[in-house]
Amino acid sequence: MGSYRTIRSYVLVAAVSLATAAGCTQKNLSLGDQWIARDRSDLNHTPASLGVPVQSLRQANRSHPIILATSRPTTQPAAFDRNGDGVFFGVAVSGGGSRSANFAAPCMFELEQLGLLQRVDYISSVSGGSLTAAYYCVATPDEWRADIVQRKLTHSFADDALIPMFMPWNWIPLTFSDWDRSDLLADSFQKHVFSRKGKALTFGDLRPDRPRLLINATDLQSGKPFVFSNESFELINSDLSKYPIAYAVTASAAVPVLLHHVTLRDYSTTFKQYVHLIDGGVTDNLGIRTLTDLYDAQRKASKAAGQPEPYPRGAVFIVIDARTEFDAKLSDKSDIGLIDSLATGAGLTSTVLINRASSATLAEIILEHSPDDVTAGTLRKQKEELERRGHIQLKDNAGHPVYVVHFALSRLSDLKDLPFASFHERVNNIETYFNISQTEAYNLHQAAELLVTERYIEPLREIGRWMDSPSPTTAASKSAQK
Repeated sequence: MGSYRTIRSYVLVAAVSLATAAGCTQKNLSLGDQWIARDRSDLNHTPASLGVPVQSLRQANRSHPIILATSRPTTQPAAFDRNGDGVFFGVAVSGGGSRSANFAAPCMFELEQLGLLQRVDYISSVSGGSLTAAYYCVATPDEWRADIVQRKLTHSFADDALIPMFMPWNWIPLTFSDWDRSDLLADSFQKHVFSRKGKALTFGDLRPDRPRLLINATDLQSGKPFVFSNESFELINSDLSKYPIAYAVTASAAVPVLLHHVTLRDYSTTFKQYVHLIDGGVTDNLGIRTLTDLYDAQRKASKAAGQPEPYPRGAVFIVIDARTEFDAKLSDKSDIGLIDSLATGAGLTSTVLINRASSATLAEIILEHSPDDVTAGTLRKQKEELERRGHIQLKDNAGHPVYVVHFALSRLSDLKDLPFASFHERVNNIETYFNISQTEAYNLHQAAELLVTERYIEPLREIGRWMDSPSPTTAASKSAQK
């Protein structure tokens, strides 16, 4: 037993050494010399669009003084209203590896059955949630089927990234070139999810009849969010339409140490400059911050341009959150090996930090969107209501109704009619790696269905009725009085 643990320790050390030896291959291409022109409005036109200059967001992307000084703001429409219903409808999908991917998918199918997914304007995703969000935004109707989605998202992506690292013929390129473990993971994502007829799917393949896709990563240099969007890529004079979706998903999931950063070349200068991206969960593991900032930025941009209010009926934010409460796998073990100890410690630390950060982010939504005359006591009650019920109806600073639904896997403990006694514990045992068993995926599908039918069905139906109502303000007021 001792020699076996020693071997496992050497394997772990070798894996970490190889994983940190180089940088991820740079895959983005230049837009050419067009960035020098004064009018940069005709550069990137993919469905991954913010519609407003990146620097207008509250947490702006990496500052680039040359670009900001010589370029005009984008002239693309500030607001995107997919169905013309006057409502900003955003869905945020949290991080959490294959657990998040396989929880988000059934949640989205449930929203689709209720007629809500078809009305979503923006999907903002992080890490494992980006697998499902990006696939939905690029899949054809024949490809967006439960059986196909389940097969694709339960692939053992982590094995594809790990096993080649121990093949002797890979040691030299892994050690002395830019090819690394993040490339291996991206290759797996591309092969099993983001390819069609042997061709890699890029941002140019996103479907215009689906929501705008906003994949979130973190700029390693500044620590600020980086959103894969037309506007972000124009800052570095790069062609987003040719960038592989698999690499954006990998950047969003690039947990420091476990994976290497994903590199983008900055083509806005003749000097060799790069942007290094890591896991988007470092700044916001829910992906909701991008949506709320965008809602505010688009409204401000329209007002500054003298245009009508883009979302006169308000907003809907649905957060699909795959975080769990605890890890019960260790309760039956008398001794924990090195790998188990490191993995569990890292997982516990990230879980605690993510839970705290996620709660703080949801609280900020209430604070930032409330009218100026709301009292501190009212704000506290609203925060408590969201935490207790998982949904709330507010008013933004212009008096428009705002619905927030926190669709959280951790709320499974509140349900009474579970499939079997240890179901809650089984779901909490599902790890956030990019490997998942068929049984674990099935349990997540059951959990999503149970949460909808027992916890969220009424608020979701209320949102549907409100959006269909000819007098949404009145309907929202009646709902708030219940």
